Amino acid sequence: MNIMIPGHKTAIVPALLKGIAGTIAVFAVLTALSYQNQLPVDGKLVIGFPWEFYSSGAGYNVERDEYMGFEDFEPLKLFGNILFAVVVYLIVLLSLRALFLRKGSAN
Repeated sequence: MNIMIPGHKTAIVPALLKGIAGTIAVFAVLTALSYQNQLPVDGKLVIGFPWEFYSSGAGYNVERDEYMGFEDFEPLKLFGNILFAVVVYLIVLLSLRALFLRKGSAN
């Protein structure tokens, strides 16, 4: 039995892919802007906005008289940053859509 899929149901796939690509782009921009590599200065690398989901560093511990390093990754904060990127993408998308609809109706 060959059943055709209605056009409005297949239109969701490109919209979903556009949303995923937009979210990844917003996440990449926010992560790139929040990247702080201060390893030569204070020995710390921090990534994440608005929550720091990855940090690593090294330094000298006076009490133990040795160099120590650390690495910290928090998946829940990464997930929160991804959700934040989704919200920012939707806000930008809806505001641009409203701007272009208003500009189109003025003509």
